[in-house]
Amino acid sequence: MAKEEKVLIIDDELFSREYFQKILEKTNFSVKTASNGSDGLGFFRGFSYDLVILDIRLPDADGIDILKQIKEINPLTPVIIITAYGTVENAVRAMKLGAFDFLMKPFEETEKVLITVKNAVYQGRLERENLLLKSRLKSESLFSNIIGRSAIMQRIFELIKKASEVESNVLIQGESGTGKELTAHAIHMNSIRKKSVFLALDCGGLPENLLETTLFGYEKGAFTGAFKTTKGYFEEADSGTLFLDEIGEASPSLQIRLLRCLQEKEVIRVGGTKPYPVDVRVIMATNKNLQEEVVKKRFRKDLFYRINVIKIDLPPLRDRREDIPLLANYFIEKYCSSMNKDKKVIHHKALQVLMNHEWPGNVRELQNVVERIVALHTGETITDKDILEHITIFRGEEDYDFLDYPYDKAKELFEKRYVENLLKKFPKDLNKASLHAKVHPATLYRKIKHHEIQK
Repeated sequence: MAKEEKVLIIDDELFSREYFQKILEKTNFSVKTASNGSDGLGFFRGFSYDLVILDIRLPDADGIDILKQIKEINPLTPVIIITAYGTVENAVRAMKLGAFDFLMKPFEETEKVLITVKNAVYQGRLERENLLLKSRLKSESLFSNIIGRSAIMQRIFELIKKASEVESNVLIQGESGTGKELTAHAIHMNSIRKKSVFLALDCGGLPENLLETTLFGYEKGAFTGAFKTTKGYFEEADSGTLFLDEIGEASPSLQIRLLRCLQEKEVIRVGGTKPYPVDVRVIMATNKNLQEEVVKKRFRKDLFYRINVIKIDLPPLRDRREDIPLLANYFIEKYCSSMNKDKKVIHHKALQVLMNHEWPGNVRELQNVVERIVALHTGETITDKDILEHITIFRGEEDYDFLDYPYDKAKELFEKRYVENLLKKFPKDLNKASLHAKVHPATLYRKIKHHEIQK
């Protein structure tokens, strides 16, 4: 055994202390001794030990009480109890409190004593390694559904971790498809509320009156069809987390009710007057710039300050392109597994096409493209042609919101989209395409080259 294995002996009998020190130092243990409980606890608090050998009877304390305090300070340190009183009653009690084993005085067989000591140290080491492994696995799986190794995502992970450790309100901002709900769920699952419910609601997906009753509940008879009193999401999420997406779509009246709920930590159901206390962690998200909405008087300033305690700005996929290969392979493996398909590999040219795409739909768009390819593709290797085909199909079903981009970027995107659709219409005739567009073939060719469009 290495010298790092450190043992603390707490025993008032000099003979016992010298006995353990002698046999343990011969087998490469480092030994510290204390003649009373007070000194022993002082040594234990000031240093890390691999094992404590503790006499159950001490002049200044009960060994059982010392055992309890040791376990409070470091529950992973194994403790061997020693006694000279022949009764196993106290030893059994000590075992129930977490002692590894007990030894009876006098110590007749040194070999058995050493085996017990080595087993205790080994068990302690195993428990510490197991805890470390669990900690590493937890750290690795902390954001298991949020994929990214880029510097910007590492900063996001750090923000999520910090937000998980406190109870403050969180505001998540980001374009559609950047993972706002995943981020909110990660905060919940790594917080003290993880064993309670996580409820999510899209504030832009419901009419105002239905949104109010869904959030705050309603009393019987509050409106036509209200046949029974019903709790809202705030009450249902009590002791848990409530995630409100697209909070920027909330009406002025709903904003007032939300503000009161957050301030008073209570809700009044629709059609009622009685307040009901709620203990809810609220995380809100939006794809709008709420500061601009406040300036334009479309969002209440006081509500903005109430929810903007911890702000997480999720980057669009185009701002973390280095994560695209990682995400693509993750989704390929995911859908090959869920669809019972043989594992597919992606060609480096196909990856380059993915890297060059603007991804206005962000990670969700990439996920949908990969799912489509895995579902329809029959070969083992995904090529650049496969990607181009399915990106074109997918993108043809959506529209860029060019107002999401600065003028120069929007102009560039429009030009690329126009040329791609032009080539789709005239796939084998550049002259016809240029005639249709009323540009010189050389101009069209330069634009194809500029945008790295596959003909």
